[in-house]
Amino acid sequence: MTNLIMNQTKTSILPFDPKSQVRDSMVIKLTPAMARYILEHHNKDNRKICPSQVNKIAQSVDTFGWLFTGDAVIFNTNGDINESQHRLTFIASQDAGEYETSVTLGAQPDSFSNAAIAKPRRAHDEIYRKDNTAEASQTAILGDLLVRKGGKPKLTINNAVKQWFDWKDDIKKAEKICNSFLTDTEDFSTQKKTIGAFVTLCVNAKLGDEAEAFLDLLKAELLGDSTCRLTSDFVEYWKEHTWNESNEGKLKVLYMMLCVSMDRLIKKPNGAVALNITPSKLDPKTLTGVYRKFLA
Repeated sequence: MTNLIMNQTKTSILPFDPKSQVRDSMVIKLTPAMARYILEHHNKDNRKICPSQVNKIAQSVDTFGWLFTGDAVIFNTNGDINESQHRLTFIASQDAGEYETSVTLGAQPDSFSNAAIAKPRRAHDEIYRKDNTAEASQTAILGDLLVRKGGKPKLTINNAVKQWFDWKDDIKKAEKICNSFLTDTEDFSTQKKTIGAFVTLCVNAKLGDEAEAFLDLLKAELLGDSTCRLTSDFVEYWKEHTWNESNEGKLKVLYMMLCVSMDRLIKKPNGAVALNITPSKLDPKTLTGVYRKFLA
């Protein structure tokens, strides 16, 4: 801290010397004026600011307040920051306040480029910290079902744990239902998460048995051992109308096809009814039945 006090006169707005050649660390209360000064005078050769990342920080502060994480604003020996320009940009945008922040001095100028890149945190990482029984495949299902059911929220690092415990039991039941179908067939191997999301929503709506019955019929169809009109139409439509869709487009169509199929199956449990859908009939605005039931 001697180095800190001696250099206060060198940079009047900051309580430390950004160009310090001595390695040092401290915790300060950073103000918007300080953040603006750092960005203007000590932010050379850095990455382009990503507005969406600044927005994520703002949303976190709105929800939880400013959290002291220990992540530091790192200055190299040239006096420029190696890290934290997005947090600084958020602070600089504020009118007032003090934000408790770690500061590290004396980093090597090339350390940002040459050091191993830290692994980004994912929603699954946050879930696993609280529940080490959670599988990555189950988190993928969780994220997809929040998309398919519409509305908000989408899965984020901030809401992952709450959403997981809200849906955990249904997801685990759904995954067991899906296992036989996905193990014995490969036709929908790249759409596992959407099938899992659909079955999860069925389980949540007390339609788990019906979902399992449909997957059994569909598996028989794919294995060439079925005379079910519903599933034969399903497979025919899937092959003819989705081959040129984007990956997300395929997932969206598949989900709506599953919803339409479930409506038909509920009306005729033996699955004899035809699917009878066209592209226009898969417009979300016209779908009813379980599709509407599953919406947020």
